Amino acid sequence: MTINERKKGEEARKKGEERRKKGEKSLRESEEKYKTLFESDPDYTILVGLDGTILDFNAAAEQITGKNKEELIGKNYMELEIFPKEDIDLLEEKFSDLFKNEDVAPFECRIFDRNGVIRWGETSLTIIKKDNAPAYILVISSDITERKQAENKILQSLQEKEVLIREIHHRVKNNMQIISSLLNLQMQHEDLDETVNVLKESQGRVKSMAMIHEKLYQSPNFTDINFKEYIDKLVVDIFYSYGIKIGTIESVLDIEDINLNIETAISLGLIVNEIVTNIVKYAFPKGEGTITINLKSLPDRMQLTIRDDGIGLPEDIDIDNTETLGFQLVNSLVSQIDGKIELDRINGTEFKITFKELKYNERL
Repeated sequence: MTINERKKGEEARKKGEERRKKGEKSLRESEEKYKTLFESDPDYTILVGLDGTILDFNAAAEQITGKNKEELIGKNYMELEIFPKEDIDLLEEKFSDLFKNEDVAPFECRIFDRNGVIRWGETSLTIIKKDNAPAYILVISSDITERKQAENKILQSLQEKEVLIREIHHRVKNNMQIISSLLNLQMQHEDLDETVNVLKESQGRVKSMAMIHEKLYQSPNFTDINFKEYIDKLVVDIFYSYGIKIGTIESVLDIEDINLNIETAISLGLIVNEIVTNIVKYAFPKGEGTITINLKSLPDRMQLTIRDDGIGLPEDIDIDNTETLGFQLVNSLVSQIDGKIELDRINGTEFKITFKELKYNERL
């Protein structure tokens, strides 16, 4: 080997040594940066082996659990006794999902702090690879205890308000039933048919409103009432009040599965009550016929149609200008729901009402 070849070999060796030292220095610096980030992270951060063994535990995790690394490193996370049993099961499930998909959405998990108090964390799991193969699992949990406590207070407050609202609707319904019973008692002491009819009609109006509050009391929420169920019960109740025998007057209901707020439902329920009551009283002098009620949604409005195949309204009755209390009430209620009423006297009587659902108006 010549002198030049030896010099070149020595230079190559020195360069290789320099590169090795630079690589080692870079690796040490990288490890120091990782260690600094790991230790200074305010989130609870744990490095776990694929078999569940704790490999590292940052200062935040030590502080919250009150346990030092010597107690934890080398143990399986299931042996730490810092997780409630349900959450250990949850972690096992999430670890299993991680190995299947290598991607698990952040989830809520609980731990016991140094005082044995439950704390909530939003936890994420990440697979750390080495030589392109899974090597570790990085567990990072952000403390969300204060947020959960605030959420629980809000939830508790909402539940208390829901109980209160249910009780209010229940009491309103009961009070209206009492009023209905008082009207019924009064009817028994009246001799004039006209007076009895007025009391019975008033009783029907009270019952129709009481049914709305009964539906709300039974409903999972207080913003919507299933109007199909309500109309079914309302018509049956009207027939019962006027002693309609089965098989004499038939009701045909074609009601879409529509939910309405309480303000619209009360107005529409009273309209149905007034019109159906009027039909039952006057449309079928022979005591037989059919009442058809249809409710459907249009593109920007809704349409209620009530028709009968009875003798029809007298020609001299103008529902827009009448002294009849029932029709005056219908007109007023139709106006309240921004509606329009059309009357067809061919082959009985048909009332067609198009309307909009009322928007809730905040009370002061």
